[in-house]
Amino acid sequence: MSGLIFNEEALLQGNIFRYESRLKSSTNRYVEGGAMLTTYYNIKENATTVDRGIRDIEQLFGHKSPLRFNKIENFPVYGFGQANPANSDETGIEDINLEGECIILPSTIVPNPNDFFIINHLKMKGVFQIVEVTYDSMKVEGYYKIRYRLHSTSEETLNNLEKQTIENYHTDLDAIGTEINPIIRKDNFIKRSQIHQMVNQMVESYKSLFYNERHNCFLFNYQEAGTRWFDICGNEFIAKHSLMNILNSSKVIILHDKMRDSQLPFYYNNSIYNWIELGVPDRFLQKFHFTLSWSEGYRDSSFARWSDHDVQIIHPIPLYQVGLHHTDFSYFDDTQINAFMDNTLEPTSEFEKLIWRYIHNSQSLSIDDISLYTADTLLSSIKHIDVFFYTPLVLFIIRQILRMN
Repeated sequence: MSGLIFNEEALLQGNIFRYESRLKSSTNRYVEGGAMLTTYYNIKENATTVDRGIRDIEQLFGHKSPLRFNKIENFPVYGFGQANPANSDETGIEDINLEGECIILPSTIVPNPNDFFIINHLKMKGVFQIVEVTYDSMKVEGYYKIRYRLHSTSEETLNNLEKQTIENYHTDLDAIGTEINPIIRKDNFIKRSQIHQMVNQMVESYKSLFYNERHNCFLFNYQEAGTRWFDICGNEFIAKHSLMNILNSSKVIILHDKMRDSQLPFYYNNSIYNWIELGVPDRFLQKFHFTLSWSEGYRDSSFARWSDHDVQIIHPIPLYQVGLHHTDFSYFDDTQINAFMDNTLEPTSEFEKLIWRYIHNSQSLSIDDISLYTADTLLSSIKHIDVFFYTPLVLFIIRQILRMN
């Protein structure tokens, strides 16, 4: 008689870091008090010349100041309470003191004493100075509590901060609480915005060219034979990674299994899509041959129910079976394979160029490797088989690069 198996070690290991795992949750941004957007000047350690022993600073601003900063636009701080200035005129001169505390979320920046920030929505340009930082030393990436004071309201102080700024960054608020670094160099932020816009255009163009609303799938019109092709593994790939949906859009496409096929895991294992997900190992680089079968064989599919007998199903051929089948069709041709295997000369096509770079430099690609002309073929409404096959691959690669940078 079988019974439940209780493993205390698994219980402890599975729950002991449960709280810490929530630090990387996107719900972190909804802490009590809400967010206040600031322009934050974070001390740039390797450009600041403060003596690490006594950390003496002759002056905070000006040509004698050792402090250098990274400027971060739209940086959120949390729990920023109501500001209640205290006016002291003991010496006959008005002296306004304003102090408070707020929270900085994990996986953003490491605050330092003598960091500065200004609150974006205030009409008064108040420059606040960080005077104390408290953090949870037991966690590598935990919350930071900062204590601040109003340092100055003069335009001169702001000008000095700008003069002592080395690099400019922007905060991607959608990335806060995720594994993606939300602090991005300003020029990279602009390029990322352009890439996101291009990706959205690619998605919309691909749907306009190949999406069949009646069958809720993507079909390629093979005019030479007067048939339409349905890529069973491509459908699984697109659905798994939600490639044809735009981020934060209310209009989404939910793909489902078009047909019941117990061999689908086997087909997918031998597909080009599994190769892409594995990180394009060059030892498995091949032409990726496939065969076609009529959709009539899948009686429970919408193709059979609607009597659309012109639809053919794409089935990948395992490499060891290539010689046993007709190999008229493949995802890559000889020219493309030779180009991909050559690690010195890039192809000319934007699609092939990005795949080539992903094959040879998948771990070191940056957003600079993504051309803003990648969508041109789609925007030209070219219903070519390469566009049908490669667009999901290119979208997957682009989104992988965006996650890594």
